[in-house]
This record gives sequence, structure tokens and C-alpha cells, in this order.
Amino acid sequence: MEKLELRRHFHKVEDYFSNSISSTKQHFEEHSMAYIAEINEPPFNVFLQRQEHKNLNQLIDNVKQFFAKHNVPRWTYVVPGDLHTPSLKEKLNQHNITFSEISSAMHYEFQSPIITPKTSVTFQPADTNRNGFLNTMLEAFGGTNETINQYNQALKRAASQNTNMNHFIGTLENKTIATLTLTFLNDWVKIDNVSTNPTHQRLGYATQIMQFGMRLAQEKGAKHATLDASSKGLNVYKRLGFHELFTYHVYQYN
Repeated sequence: MEKLELRRHFHKVEDYFSNSISSTKQHFEEHSMAYIAEINEPPFNVFLQRQEHKNLNQLIDNVKQFFAKHNVPRWTYVVPGDLHTPSLKEKLNQHNITFSEISSAMHYEFQSPIITPKTSVTFQPADTNRNGFLNTMLEAFGGTNETINQYNQALKRAASQNTNMNHFIGTLENKTIATLTLTFLNDWVKIDNVSTNPTHQRLGYATQIMQFGMRLAQEKGAKHATLDASSKGLNVYKRLGFHELFTYHVYQYN
């Protein structure tokens, strides 16, 4: 499958996930999208630029008006590297939309069977311990009890739409130490919420729950996997066989 086709599928799975957890969305021209998930953290209220826009000032004004209309003061602007022009960078700065980080869209093609090594960690659906799932993500990613409860409501919103989304935990000595979410669309799976309790980081548990999830996804018929990787987790995913489809620049408006 060619890179352009892979990128199209990446966006399709991304939209499936974002649409399911969001209460409000809006197209900007043909491909660019904005989502509001009713979570008071910028990454969940996001504008995804996916095409060239001739009038960048008008675009940014329209995006700002969209979030203001829905009383969202803090949000994220995401643009792929090939669309991140000097002109766009300048105009974002003029609108007080500041650079945050460079992240990567990753892809994995399932071919040979996934072999998972023996581990002392027990992996199971998060329904067995929903609080452990949420609290581990809170400890790993930060936020507040309010925002993690808002995220839980967003996941319930997705479940009410029958989204094919599955959450898992890894436990060690009856303590939840890792989390993972798999979202299936046709023969693709999107991997999210890969987290490890801070007291158990750098011990290989993120790799182990990823291997568990990849094997499960393959057993369920997935042919391709996608995920978003920060610079912190990039090497973990590369060691598992993921490769970069493209990089994107993340900006925040606060």
C-alpha cells in the first residue's frame, strides 16, 4: 500500500476515534476537521489541518471562532510537517497559537504472527477495574480528577455509539500498572492510552502491554495498526516494528 493511501487510512481511523468521543465537530473545507470532546485538556479539543488553505488568516480566525462559540478556551492546532510552512508558522504566532511539540503518525503492517514473551503481568479488559484504568492514566499523563472523569464520560459516549473500542489493563500483584485502548475499523486498529504507572516506568511494561494488544488485534483480524507517538515513546514503537508515516507539529492556544 502506497504512503498516500496509508495516510488516508490513518485519517479515517483517527476520525472514527475522534468522532466517537466528541460531542461537536466541524469540517473546514474538504479535509480539515475540528473536534470538541468536552474535556478540559487541549489535546481533546483539536483542529486537524489536513490540506492547504489559501487564506490562512481567515482559516485561523474561523477556527478560533469555532472554539470560542463553544466556550473552549484551550485547544490544539495540529498540522503535518509537509503543510507546516513558514507562512503558517508566522500566522499562528501572530494569533498567539504557540508551538508545543513534534509528534509522529506511526504505522505497522501485520504479517508474521505476534509472539509475546512470558510475563508476570496479567492483561485483562478494563471493565474488571475501570477505576484502575482511569487512575493509571491520570498518574501517567497528568491532569485532574475532573478531566479524567470527563474523559470517562467521553468513553461512555463512544460506547453508546457502539464504537468498536476496547480498553485493557495490566496488573502486577493486584495493582494496575499499565493501560491500553484498541479501536477497530475494518481491518485497521488504532492504539491509544498506552500508559504505565510512574512507579513502574522504564521496566518494559509499556512494551509488554503493546505486544499483548498487537497480538490481540492480529487475532481479531487487523492487518494494519496506527498510533500517535510523542518523542518520548517513539523508540519503543520503532523497536516493535512501527514506522513513521509522517510527522506533525502540535500548537496550543491557551
